Amino acid sequence: MVAFLNLHFYLFYDRIMSVLQKGENLVKVLNVTKRTLRKMPPLNLSRSIVNTEAKLYIHDYKKDYAHFDELLKIYYNQTPGYLADKIAVITKLIATFEALDMPQLVTPTSLVSLDGEISGFAMPYIEDNINLTLLLNNPKVKLELKLNWLKEILAILIKINDSHELDGKFFLGDIHEANFIWDIKEQMVKAVDMDSSYFIGGPIPISKVTTFNELLERFPNKYVLDEESGKFIPNKDITSISFIYMLLNVLSNSNNSHKWSYNEFYNYLSYLKKCGLSKYLLDIIANVYTAGNVDIYYPEILDSINVSKDYSLTRARVRKTNGGYYYGSN
Repeated sequence: MVAFLNLHFYLFYDRIMSVLQKGENLVKVLNVTKRTLRKMPPLNLSRSIVNTEAKLYIHDYKKDYAHFDELLKIYYNQTPGYLADKIAVITKLIATFEALDMPQLVTPTSLVSLDGEISGFAMPYIEDNINLTLLLNNPKVKLELKLNWLKEILAILIKINDSHELDGKFFLGDIHEANFIWDIKEQMVKAVDMDSSYFIGGPIPISKVTTFNELLERFPNKYVLDEESGKFIPNKDITSISFIYMLLNVLSNSNNSHKWSYNEFYNYLSYLKKCGLSKYLLDIIANVYTAGNVDIYYPEILDSINVSKDYSLTRARVRKTNGGYYYGSN
């Protein structure tokens, strides 16, 4: 059963109210019982995809003589503070993207109440999809295909950046391979796990590639740490370097370039230079660890990459900081 919940019921979640705008106090809520939830088939993810935040369920329902499926994300953490942050982001996403034409973003459609308690949210269920971490991290997939998927991710980031309603106000907070899928039916890349997004002034999400990344702390004017949470505040540069890490992962056939040391990073860039990577692209990548902006917002930045070259760490023989060389996946 679908109902509408007045969020003033959650006044004790004062952080929610700070990011809600006038007219957004009514939010669609799907009411589900625990008994009904147990009967729903869970969505089983690949072992390669780490999911410690929530359990996903496939909810099928009928409306106007038609059959639909949606995906329910029920959080493991049900503490008020955690849920307050999540509800704040979800309600903002629903209100913001109802009027925007962005099919590349799989945004929430409603909150989910489990036996009367808000416990998660619902979103469209895309049955025929492949998570991009399975494609981009697969050494058997051709580099040309990987770069095409990266170009689609870049197009999403550019579209957000160019949107008058979103520019400087909204960011995909946790950008990495597993938070994108390839929609087989529609033949397009889409961003998922949108509850890790960031609206200016709202809760700061955890980011896989910036958490414990001490090298970023060398540039406090560029990568700004929130003193209260200890997290980096999403901005254009954080978005850019998150994309650059995905690019480096693809080129190097690794999956954790954000953990490379300073020397490892620049030794690999030296190898890319030997491989003939354009100075234009090298300068963009090099700015990850400089005070300069990492400007990725041009669709052609990946076009100069020669897909016939081997850019892997195995070939590069980049020396590890703790001794030895990289061989295969690191």
